[in-house]
Amino acid sequence: MKETKTACACAIVLMAMGWMQDAHAQRSPWWERQKAAQTATGAGTSDHTTQNGAAPPPPVQQYSPYAPPASREKVEEPSYTYIEAGAARVDVDLYELDESSNGGYVRGSLAVTDNLYVFGGYDRVSESWSADAEQLKVTIDQAEIGLGTSISLSSRTDFISELSLLRLGAELDYEDREYPQDNLSIGDHLYAGKLMLGVRARPLSSLELWAKAGYLRLDDNLLIDDSGVGNVGFQYRFNPVWGLVGEAEFYEDVRFYRLGIRANF
Repeated sequence: MKETKTACACAIVLMAMGWMQDAHAQRSPWWERQKAAQTATGAGTSDHTTQNGAAPPPPVQQYSPYAPPASREKVEEPSYTYIEAGAARVDVDLYELDESSNGGYVRGSLAVTDNLYVFGGYDRVSESWSADAEQLKVTIDQAEIGLGTSISLSSRTDFISELSLLRLGAELDYEDREYPQDNLSIGDHLYAGKLMLGVRARPLSSLELWAKAGYLRLDDNLLIDDSGVGNVGFQYRFNPVWGLVGEAEFYEDVRFYRLGIRANF
């Protein structure tokens, strides 16, 4: 009798151990992976088998004409936000007077929107003559502020129009060291409106070109008349920020030349 109870107790222990191992196996990740794989295989077989029991052929990939195009290199447009400064030269050919003066200039532009920008600049040049105790100095300056618009003609070329207000000034200083009472200093200025139409292009990432033509309308005065205006220039970029700038601007009797360094933003 005692042996029978012992055998029954051993059988119960063995059955409990087997149930615990089975339950542990069901909770293990391996068991879960095996059960998920069997479920997927069964579902795939029931969903994709044909009437004769054979699996269907794999789907054929088709080309879509609406697929997005491959990315292309970014095309850089002319820049309308910059500051620059450098050397300036003015040639004057007026009333049989042919003289040149040297000085400096500073200019800048700010893009307000993709197609609208404001710009401005200041040029100042001077020339001196002396003989014995007498000295004469003439200074010419030009200040400009304006508004410009751009219309894209292509990925690298813009059509531009600019309307600006100019202040043209001149100063004359005469000094006589022997007769100081004859010293003289006078100056005057006038205003003008300028309209320019042209093209700006960037044929290379390191090169920018522009050409503009227009008309200058001056205040009534006795020295200078209204005049046509032409402007051509270039920028050679050393890197995305810094560039070398050269420009020539032609009025009827006056020509401005500029050579400087530009910082693009």
